[in-house]
Amino acid sequence: MPRRERWSIIIAVLEAIEEQWASHGEGARVTNVATTANMSYDRLMEYLEELERTGFVTAGRMPQLTDKGREFLRAARQWRDVLGRFGLD
Repeated sequence: MPRRERWSIIIAVLEAIEEQWASHGEGARVTNVATTANMSYDRLMEYLEELERTGFVTAGRMPQLTDKGREFLRAARQWRDVLGRFGLD
């Protein structure tokens, strides 16, 4: 399995948090986010700390996307779609 790019891991974490909220209507449990994003708990915690510092997620055991995080995720999805249209995905 090829190594994932940093940006794709960040997107996977944000999407996992969003998915947990959509399916459960409450905070995303860190262990569920780790499983959904396909990464270890320790590695996820490193990314969550960074995402909190950048203002993309809230802190705590049940992180939430902030408005800034939702906007980044929307833009990242658009960029991923553009790449896909040109066969660069």
